[in-house]
Amino acid sequence: MEFRVASLAEATGVGVDTVRFYQSRRLIPPPRRRGRYAIYDERHLERIRRIRSLLEAGFSLTQIQQILTSTDPARES
Repeated sequence: MEFRVASLAEATGVGVDTVRFYQSRRLIPPPRRRGRYAIYDERHLERIRRIRSLLEAGFSLTQIQQILTSTDPARES
């Protein structure tokens, strides 16, 4: 499944700015590009859901970044 930023944001319950913020902090990998459009996929969806779950559990974004890096060292930067 493919998403543009607005549909990814809606599917994960966050705002478009939050998706872009997570991307700028390298919490999610960069999207693929199709022309001028950013295309996100299931791994982005699952990653944002995991970030939200960790935030709800009380982790900071810095801690989440460390957790994601330690559990997925091959992730794209």
